[in-house]
Amino acid sequence: MGNVMLRFRPRIGVLLGCAGLVAGAARGAEPIRIASIFAQTGIAAEDNADSIKGVREAVQEVNARGGVLGRRLDLVEFDNLSTPIGSKLAAQEAVNAKVTAIIGAAWSSHTLAMAPVAQSGRTPLITTISTHDAITRAGDCVFRMCFTDSFQGKVMAGFALGALQARTAVTVVNLTSDYSVGLAREFERNFAAAGGRIVRQLSYRANQASFTELAAEVKAAGPDVVFVPGYWESAVILKAIAAQGSTAIPLGGDGWGTDRFYEMGGKDLARAFYSTHWSEASESPLSRAFVKKFKHGPKGMDSQEALAYDAVHLLADAVRRAGGPDREKVRQAIAATKGFAGVTGTISFPQQGDQPRSAVIMKYSDGKASYYRSLKP
Repeated sequence: MGNVMLRFRPRIGVLLGCAGLVAGAARGAEPIRIASIFAQTGIAAEDNADSIKGVREAVQEVNARGGVLGRRLDLVEFDNLSTPIGSKLAAQEAVNAKVTAIIGAAWSSHTLAMAPVAQSGRTPLITTISTHDAITRAGDCVFRMCFTDSFQGKVMAGFALGALQARTAVTVVNLTSDYSVGLAREFERNFAAAGGRIVRQLSYRANQASFTELAAEVKAAGPDVVFVPGYWESAVILKAIAAQGSTAIPLGGDGWGTDRFYEMGGKDLARAFYSTHWSEASESPLSRAFVKKFKHGPKGMDSQEALAYDAVHLLADAVRRAGGPDREKVRQAIAATKGFAGVTGTISFPQQGDQPRSAVIMKYSDGKASYYRSLKP
């Protein structure tokens, strides 16, 4: 993607984006620098890989089409080391580097650490797939491309009660994850409010060595469904639950569906459902074109890549409408976005930083994930 320079505070890569591919851009024009902050090393690295890919694809595409206002996009990549503190430090570096805007992070705990930094630095931040409700409460500089946990918790509770006719549920929560705790809380609240009963609330911690005891507790509780709102480790937990002979139907959130999830046990699921933001089965022309251009081989495309791709194009559109890369004008342009056509749907921001989004329900059947249905707000 052009010249590469490396710095390490804490770990930063600067990809001067596709300078040789900018068709018709004014020679010598100052590039527009944007930052992305995701995990390139550590426990979240595999989960974040598709987000990084989506950002890079969009930057390359924007530059190949002539850049923005005749100026190429230069992408500054920050590795957040898979930690909240690494995310906070990376956000501070991005603000100090005077980038026009920041895209990222993926995990909610990472973006929660970044949002106050971006807000105090008056730098627009667009998270691609962080769903924790508190993220956009940091202020008017913080936006998200995805739905919130309050929405997907309600969706999955309603789906369990309606489509699956579930009446009892067990939740299994990662106590070290803001995302897992927040989404479980929303599922429990909505499930109980609509007449369901939470029979057990179980917990675990990151890097836990064994889930055998936890799985035995799920089996003993005998629920209709088991809600496991985590990341790739959810697949390990579900595999342990299945090994105990539990008949509970597994449910999850948008942290599922990654390559790592599939490798760690998703391929062994006989039947399970999870919520996400987009499916490559979408019939919209933009979605079909995106899949045709960027899908290579049999591997499915997930919503992380599509949301990251949309985030860059939305930002480029905001810079055009702002007439340049001035941070405050770009922030105002993002906030004023209405009816932007993206791969993942039409994007508008009627509320501070948040937008109405449909949820896509995906079904695992004999280890293969496929589109099941869409549920509107």
